Amino acid sequence: MRLLLRCDAGPSTGVGHAVRCAAVAEAALLSGHEVFWSGRLDGLDWLWAGLTPSPGRGDGPPGTVLAPADSADELVALARAHRIDAVHVDHYLLGPDLLPALAGAGVVLSTVEDFTTGRRPGDVVVDPNLGAGDHSRPDDGSGLLLRGPAYAPLRASARRARDRRATRVAGDGAPRVLVVMGGTDAAGLLPRVVAALAAAGVPAEVDVVVPAGARESLVLPGAGPVRFRAVPPVPDLPAAMVDADLVVSAAGTTVWELCCVGVPMALVRAADNQAEGYRTVVAAGAAAGLGGTGDLAVPDGAAAVLRDLLTDPAARGALAARAARVVDGAGAGRVVDAVAAAAGAAAGRERPAGELRARPARTGDAGLLLAWRNDPDTRRWSRSHGEVAPDDHRRWLAASLDRDDRLLLVVADDRGPVGTVRWDRDPDGWEVSVTVAPERRGERLAVPLLRAGEAALRARTGAGTPVTAVVHGANDASAHLFARAGYADDGRGPDADGFRTLHRTL
Repeated sequence: MRLLLRCDAGPSTGVGHAVRCAAVAEAALLSGHEVFWSGRLDGLDWLWAGLTPSPGRGDGPPGTVLAPADSADELVALARAHRIDAVHVDHYLLGPDLLPALAGAGVVLSTVEDFTTGRRPGDVVVDPNLGAGDHSRPDDGSGLLLRGPAYAPLRASARRARDRRATRVAGDGAPRVLVVMGGTDAAGLLPRVVAALAAAGVPAEVDVVVPAGARESLVLPGAGPVRFRAVPPVPDLPAAMVDADLVVSAAGTTVWELCCVGVPMALVRAADNQAEGYRTVVAAGAAAGLGGTGDLAVPDGAAAVLRDLLTDPAARGALAARAARVVDGAGAGRVVDAVAAAAGAAAGRERPAGELRARPARTGDAGLLLAWRNDPDTRRWSRSHGEVAPDDHRRWLAASLDRDDRLLLVVADDRGPVGTVRWDRDPDGWEVSVTVAPERRGERLAVPLLRAGEAALRARTGAGTPVTAVVHGANDASAHLFARAGYADDGRGPDADGFRTLHRTL
């Protein structure tokens, strides 16, 4: 699939639309799709730097950057010129005429709305807000509705941070606080939040993320029990959340990353379109509410809420536990899968071109699997380097197919077999082994092969399944594969044979 992402970022619009599109771009690239961008995306080097790398990418967005399209006609022209299969629009100001215009060009429209804000008809409609499914939506000819935090498009770094947060041990010193009012602080809330934290009067170590345009105007208090430090926008914000005891945030896109990581948060309603999302998250007990811009004009009310949180670790823990249950971090992949399926159907195909299909292995696969297992490159990076005899392999395969703690898959596309994925249950979850068919190497199929295997395991075990990969330190190709797929080192280093263990949660 050739996917075009349409969004803008800037002082008036903020950067949330671009952050959500960046997560969709990551998921699309990891599934083997091509990504194109249309929009005004200057000043986002910090965002691109934090994404999972893709081969050949420079300092800009992952994919190909095209001119901004500000109307249905301009979007159709871009789609036709670049043979686009689907357009994903995360932009409030484009009109409701996109669906018929793109349909006439044979292009699928995926569109993002936040309750009623940005609403337009689409082949795929995404509303990632908590409680979105509880609101009626007019029948406007839209196709598939993806509503709720299960479809919140989050960067791979949020899932990695979630795993790290789960093993974090809180310190004994003053609480660590992270303040982030979005990539631009369009509402000018940083001074008011800083004033409320200072008025709380509780010892705390506070990092304030200050966008470039606010650095000269923000003055941090230099005395008192709260110690403030200004930091620039960070490429991997979810990683910065891991060690925070509390995050004070605007109630925008960052909320879903905070939920995924499982961090206690206090939210500020920074814009009118955040009102419903703010209300539902606070009502669910997943965040404390500090009110809107007017409520912070006098810091006393917000200071009282912050004081209670900073002095009550149990209250912070309860917020974090409820938040972590809201979002699992796999929303971007679900959105991409839905758009790819819609694009395939629109083109009259049963599935998108190049999509991989995983099925359980059968006894008739013995010869194929043995040839892949005995390939010299496969044996080179295995714990056992010797060739396997045919009779031994047939016995192994027969035993594997009868095991409940092993899932052995053969993965293929329209051209034939692509490789195999094997899952073995262990105390840490399920360990994966991936083999690309020797004759299909060089086609950039490793990540889609792994993703097909992950989808098959998820269908069997459900979301939230912990998985591991064991990779030799000298095997750069496998290390790159699992890094792109969001697997993180457990920090224990290589074992005596040079193998490292990587972790991820499906």
